[in-house]
Amino acid sequence: MGPKTEELLNILFWSADLLVNPSWRSLFESYEGWAYRNGLLIQIGRLEQRKWVTRKSKARNDRVYRLSAQGRLHALGGRDPEARWGRAWDGRWRLVIFDIPSGQNAEREWLRRYLRARDFGCLQNGVWVTPDPMEEEQRTLARGSLNVELLVLLEARAC
Repeated sequence: MGPKTEELLNILFWSADLLVNPSWRSLFESYEGWAYRNGLLIQIGRLEQRKWVTRKSKARNDRVYRLSAQGRLHALGGRDPEARWGRAWDGRWRLVIFDIPSGQNAEREWLRRYLRARDFGCLQNGVWVTPDPMEEEQRTLARGSLNVELLVLLEARAC
C-alpha cells in the first residue's frame, strides 16, 4: 500500500471514529493527535523490534529514539553510500547506450530495471553510467534475447 493510500485510509478511519465515538475530546482533537494516539507507539515498537531504532533511555516516560546503524542502512535502500564512495576505483566510467523501438516497451523497461538494480545511474533515458566493471552485464546482455536497434557498451577514462 502506498503512502498516499495509507494516509487516505487513516483520514477515513479518523472521520469514522469521530462519528462513531463523538466526545468533546474527539471533536477538538486534530488528525495528528488522533494518529499519534492510535498508532505511533505501535509503529515505534515495530521499528524497535526490527532494531531500526534504539531508545536512548529505558525509562518508561523518556521517549528519545535514535536511528540505529541497521535502520540507517535500511533507510538508504540497503546500500551504504559512504562505503561505496570509499572503495577503490580504477578511474574509468562504463556507459551503456541503447535504442529500443517504441513498440518494445516491455523490453525497454526490463533493461532499465536491470541497470537500475545493478546501481547504474541514468544520465538520459537510453544512457546509463557506472564506475564498476561490467563483465557480468556484458555476458547477460550478450546471451539475452533482447532485440535492440542499438546497444553500445563503452569504457572511458575522464580527462
